[in-house]
Amino acid sequence: MPNIKIEDLEKTEKTYSVRTENIKSTNLAYVMYTSGSTGSPKGVMITHKNVLRLVKNSNYLNFNKINILQAGSLAFDASTFEIWGALLNGGCLHLISKEDLLNVKKVKKVINKNKINALFLTASLFNQLILDDITLLDNVEFILIGGDKLSEYHVGLLRKHNKKIKIINGYGPTEGTTFTTTYEIENVNDNIPIGKPIANTQVYIMRNDTLCSIGMPGELCIAGDGVAKGYLNQPELTKRVFVKNPYGEGTYIDQVILLGGKMTVI
Repeated sequence: MPNIKIEDLEKTEKTYSVRTENIKSTNLAYVMYTSGSTGSPKGVMITHKNVLRLVKNSNYLNFNKINILQAGSLAFDASTFEIWGALLNGGCLHLISKEDLLNVKKVKKVINKNKINALFLTASLFNQLILDDITLLDNVEFILIGGDKLSEYHVGLLRKHNKKIKIINGYGPTEGTTFTTTYEIENVNDNIPIGKPIANTQVYIMRNDTLCSIGMPGELCIAGDGVAKGYLNQPELTKRVFVKNPYGEGTYIDQVILLGGKMTVI
């Protein structure tokens, strides 16, 4: 496969061809580095199947005729949703500079000029932009927010101002390929849930190898087509974190759960 630099594409009319007949869904698509809560960088190996599960035939967003504004860094796994959510569904991906992204007037201009109908914002950036201009998202159909716990106050401001926009809390570790669960926020309560698993994803609240009953704290375990292949060049850590799913069926990647933080069944 040729190594193509983006800047070279502007200088030549040469056509590049990439052979794809030997590429399988379980082949590596990219490696995304994350430290999680440990502070120690880990290279998460994401496959083509993982990406497809996120943006094709899913149930949390209508990708038909989608125009996405890429507001996240390429080093942040939300870029997987932004880039492939648009390009694999015949939509448009619009770019914005980091400087302009911090200027609410310029963001609003880009959104309205390009008829942006969907975007993802980190919780902190969302809070800042909404305080700067509550009308910023008036022409947007879907806003996904994540990366941290959502502020009920800031989400409430938008919901009170705009009753039509679909506000979605997107939750998930990098190891689960961007979003594991989502929750459409129709009414803002004291604690915004992380919601239910998206299509082709399963989550369990477990303690050791046992499912927790209602109200019992445990670990959030993630299964399904979004679970990564493991950690690059860290076989021992992969073996410890990615374990076989006692409730899974099918291929090996479907029989993997990712041990997460402590959660409670409600």
